Amino acid sequence: MNQDPLVWIIDDDDISKYVMKRYLNQLSVKNIVGFPDSLQPLKLIQDNYNSNEELPDIIFLDLHMPVLNGFQFIKEFQDVAMKIDKKIKIIMLTSSINAEDVDHAKTFPEISDYFIKPIKHRDLSRILNVELKH
Repeated sequence: MNQDPLVWIIDDDDISKYVMKRYLNQLSVKNIVGFPDSLQPLKLIQDNYNSNEELPDIIFLDLHMPVLNGFQFIKEFQDVAMKIDKKIKIIMLTSSINAEDVDHAKTFPEISDYFIKPIKHRDLSRILNVELKH
């Protein structure tokens, strides 16, 4: 696993972000940035697409958010992804148990996995061990 992965949590739910940060800290991940919506992280990716150090290793992306939801973020991300020289893992998170959301998420190759919130500690551990191996 990358020694010090940069993890972004894009979620409008402060409690979800807090729990994720605690779990990630327990798993020795210290480089964590939380965002209340997907506009700022999308702009950061667009502005820094050629700077791997500025880009996250993994993004935990909430599906249902105001302004730009998770699927809209992915569509915007696709426009810049081909210019990025770094593989960014995107994990979709949602409180929705709607099967259509899961099926829709599976149509995006950028989405590595999909979890119902709240994500479990063991799932985070597995994600870090599997997704961040280089």
